[in-house]
Amino acid sequence: MPNKQKIPIANTEHTLYFIYREWHTSIMLDAATVSRYSQHLQAEAAGQQFVRIGWGDGDYFTGKSKSFGAATKALLASDYSALQVLTYAQSPFGQIPTDTRVAIAISDKGMRRLIRYLDKSFALDASGNIISLPSYATDTGHFYQSSGDYGLFSNCNTWSGRALQAAKLPVRSGLQLTAQSVFEQARFISNYQQSLGLIEQGSLATAE
Repeated sequence: MPNKQKIPIANTEHTLYFIYREWHTSIMLDAATVSRYSQHLQAEAAGQQFVRIGWGDGDYFTGKSKSFGAATKALLASDYSALQVLTYAQSPFGQIPTDTRVAIAISDKGMRRLIRYLDKSFALDASGNIISLPSYATDTGHFYQSSGDYGLFSNCNTWSGRALQAAKLPVRSGLQLTAQSVFEQARFISNYQQSLGLIEQGSLATAE
């Protein structure tokens, strides 16, 4: 579990939400903060309350192919990776089960580092613009080509773990390949911060 001495407890003015669903994890942030600090997510954040970002194999994640063969190829010979961006104009907390999300308080420096990590995850075209990808399913937000390489030892959960590390949180990402392994670390941090009054218990269960 994370080292308590390295968990941020001072000047924690921002909150991130770490979410897992089955085998996948993602990061959700306040849209106004994303708009203020992000180079590539400003258009997505405009007029929204929250922005949620996840990462995965391009073909499988976008729904282009959900076959067993596609899943195997993603692990062994992925052609490209993709970022998924979901936005919420209203509070999303009623849609996300309370036992699959945790709130974590971070500093302004941590938030800036986290959003810089997210921005660097986008692949860019020759003009320096992010590259949109088609979505093959409904209600899945928008997809963008990513700069990272997806594989057996570099999946959505190691990507999410590195995002938490970028936010100056003491998590291990190497070989933390399952959603549960990363989520347990995030929950430990959240519970510790709650015990110190940095996060209100009710904020995890109610709409904000």
